[in-house]
Order: sequence, then structure tokens, then C-alpha cells
Amino acid sequence: MIKKSFFIIFLIWVNSIFAFNGIKSDTLFKPSRIIDSLVFSEKLDWSVRLVSNFKQQRFRIRDEDDTMKYIPNNPFGVGFGIANQKLVIDIVFNIKGTEKKEEQTEKFAAEGALIIKKNNYFSFILENVHGHNVSNSYNDLEAFREDISLLSVGLNYLRIFNKNNISIRDLKSGLRSFDKTTFTFGIGGFFIVHTLNSDGSIIPNDMLPLFNEEAQITKVSALGVGMLTGVSAYFKLPANFFAAFYVAPGVGLEYKKIHTETDKYIPSNPLLYKTDFFGSVGYNKKQFYINFTFATNIYATSFDFDNKGVLSITKSKLILGYNIGKITLPRKIF
Repeated sequence: MIKKSFFIIFLIWVNSIFAFNGIKSDTLFKPSRIIDSLVFSEKLDWSVRLVSNFKQQRFRIRDEDDTMKYIPNNPFGVGFGIANQKLVIDIVFNIKGTEKKEEQTEKFAAEGALIIKKNNYFSFILENVHGHNVSNSYNDLEAFREDISLLSVGLNYLRIFNKNNISIRDLKSGLRSFDKTTFTFGIGGFFIVHTLNSDGSIIPNDMLPLFNEEAQITKVSALGVGMLTGVSAYFKLPANFFAAFYVAPGVGLEYKKIHTETDKYIPSNPLLYKTDFFGSVGYNKKQFYINFTFATNIYATSFDFDNKGVLSITKSKLILGYNIGKITLPRKIF
């Protein structure tokens, strides 16, 4: 009964959010209009940028006493990108660390965000990571497991209600500045898919006595959906400096199927808790900008039997951008 009630509430929530967009045909999202607004609009300013980043998708499983941590290697990268007020594309190449070749993490990651029709903010993440360092809270032992892989695909939607329409898309682009301190608020929802796979139990043999049989996980498949609220703030500082942050807590339902070495089960507790945080400090001049950002996405849920799982995707970037200004591009490709 609780699950059905929560799902009905979520459907009503999402319906009320999209109702603000109206029902007339000329207010619907049309691909040609979206592309025009993101790329071909004469109102957009463009910049090119150099990017260095740190990015890591971590997973933890814990009971009442002990915690296992799964952390990938070589989290650093460098690259380049382009940006305007509505769209940011950064291409980053992973830097291999000093670890042995057999202890290198293999991963593919992508993320993006855009604003459609001024008030609708969409963002997504994709993380596919193979190979993790395994450590615990009981002793200092650490081992690399190349067989443990973790895939995450997530989508956020936020309806922005403040007339200034500030979002983290503005803060990441480095192209938009405000004359005064500004706050904004939004509500929306999120969707997330997780899969974890390993050739054997993710709990090392020497740690087996500290965890129950239900924690001897070999595979997890999970799909979640939920509600989200977000608050953004931009603080104008002297001498063209600024600081900003964004925080968005959420709660939802997640279907999980867990395989262990001896059995498989579906946890009875469907609740999923989510928190997004983004912080930024930077310098924004007419011709160039420097921006340092830190962000994390945290998902927490219960696996039953006193076992809890926490997934966190942490990233930070140092960006040096040069403002090109407005560019005239050929129109009406579509």
C-alpha cells in the first residue's frame, strides 16, 4: 500500500510540473526549435575552454559495524570544450596513473545539461567503470579487483521558477554573470539505473566473517525514480569574482534485484535517497574566465538484512575559457 501511494503521489507531482508548460501545440518541445535555441540563436555567446578534471564513482556497502569501499583508480583527466549560455560540451581524456597495467581502471563517462524554453533544466550522467580498489573500515588492507564493474545512467529534470532562471548550466558555462546576488528555486524529478557485476562475492575472503550471507553480492540490478527539489545561489564578489552553489535533495522508489553467491532476492524496502551538490568559485572577465567547480551526486538505499548501499559520483573541474562572442552559423539544417 505504501509503495502504491508513493508512486501515485510521484505521478501527480510530475504531472503538475509539466502542466506549467501549457497544452498549446506551439509550446511543445519541437526538435528544430530546441536545436535552434541551443546552437543557432544569434543571442548566444560562445567560448572555447581548456579543462582538467577529477572524477570518481565510488560504491560502499555497510552494515551496523563495518564498511566496504570500492574506489576506482586513475580519476584525473584533461581535455577541451565549447560552451554557450545553454549548452556545454567538454571532451576529457583520462590520464593513466602510476599503477601497474593490471590495476588500471577502465572507464567511460559522459555528462551533460541543457535548458529548454528558459525554465526547463535537464541533466544526465553516464558512468561505466571496470576495476576497483577494495578497502574496509576494519583494517588497512587494500586490493584491486578488476572483475568488479559498475554502470550508472541518470537523468534529472528541474522546473525553474525564479525570473532570473539561474541554473548550474549558467554556472558551468562561465559565460553568464549577474549584477547582484541571485537565488532561484525549482522542483522536478529524477531517473536512475544502476548495475553492479563481479565474478565472485564483492566481499573479500578475509572479511567474510564480518558480513552476513546477504552481503556476499555478485550482481545488483536497480532502477529508481523519484521527486527532486533544488535551490541555486549566485554570489557576486568584488573584482569580477563570484561564488555559487546548487543543492537538490530528493526521495524516490527503487526496484532492486540482488544476486549473492548462494541465492538472489528483492529487498522489501524500496526507498531511495538522493542528494546533488554543486559549488563553484571563479573569475569572469569580458574576454576570459577561470572557474573551479566541485560536484557530487549521492544515492543511498537499503539492501535489507541490515545492509545498506551508497553510490557517490564526485567530480571537480578547473576551467580556463576564452570568450569568442557571437558566431553566425548556417541555419535551418532541420
